[in-house]
Amino acid sequence: MPKDISAIKITDVYKSFGKNNVLKGIDLDIRQGEIFGFLGPNGAGKTTTIRVILDIFRADKGFIEIFGISNQKIKKSHSMFGYLSSDMVLDKDLTGKRYLEYVNSRYGGKYMANAEVLANILKVNLSRKIGKLSTGNRQKIGLISALMHNPKLLILDEPTQGFDPLIQQTFVKLIQQFRRKGGTVFMSSHILAEVQELCDRVGFIKDGSIVGLKSVSELRSSARKKIIIAAEATVLEKIKFQHKSLPGLHFISESQDSMTFGYSGDINKLIEYLSNKKIRDLNILEPELDEIFLDLYRDGGRI
Repeated sequence: MPKDISAIKITDVYKSFGKNNVLKGIDLDIRQGEIFGFLGPNGAGKTTTIRVILDIFRADKGFIEIFGISNQKIKKSHSMFGYLSSDMVLDKDLTGKRYLEYVNSRYGGKYMANAEVLANILKVNLSRKIGKLSTGNRQKIGLISALMHNPKLLILDEPTQGFDPLIQQTFVKLIQQFRRKGGTVFMSSHILAEVQELCDRVGFIKDGSIVGLKSVSELRSSARKKIIIAAEATVLEKIKFQHKSLPGLHFISESQDSMTFGYSGDINKLIEYLSNKKIRDLNILEPELDEIFLDLYRDGGRI
């Protein structure tokens, strides 16, 4: 596959259900070989975007291509990707093995060995009926069905629902291995630590529009850092009283011997500002993705 072709290209896509405008001119370009995180609150349009990419819902307007092929030519493009739904429905009377044998038949009957290897890695019993499996184990069956045919692209909608922490780490390793082999991943997730660990870039959607698109490293470098200052009470009170004189410094909270601030400016200016104050300790913490997410949606801004 030529590297100059996008894995997924979404151009000016709109989608409405009756009078409800769910997607409002979405533009996204997912590069081959990247892991792309797609974030937003409930109802923002994440799942609708994914289902429009897959042509489960037909876009009202705009164009979508998967490796240069129109997503509407599903017979040409479907073998290129694996998909895991957030609300996967499986026949409860089938065993995991029978279901995966059916999936295998759709891809030419060559991949059951892969499925069994993945089942062993994910520690799921394929001989049990799906109806008797926990939510997490049913999700594992879905993940196996998405990976087993060696796709070029994975489209994952809240993929680790029901996974315990150990299996979440196994999932992370599987996705990293998939990318090392040249695969591309488009995933929505509410587990922001997982997105931070896995993703190269993150897109934020709000009310059907993209409100931010950056690499995880860019987000963290430009976002508000957490500053914890420890000092005598009189010094802290003076800093609190004067802190607005330094642009970008925002008071958050205080305890008996420290104060916490948010800071989004030049770190050298912060150090200069504190240099003539008798502080006991200074702790500068990089922002986590969940803090960036909350700041963005709380403030109603764009990044």
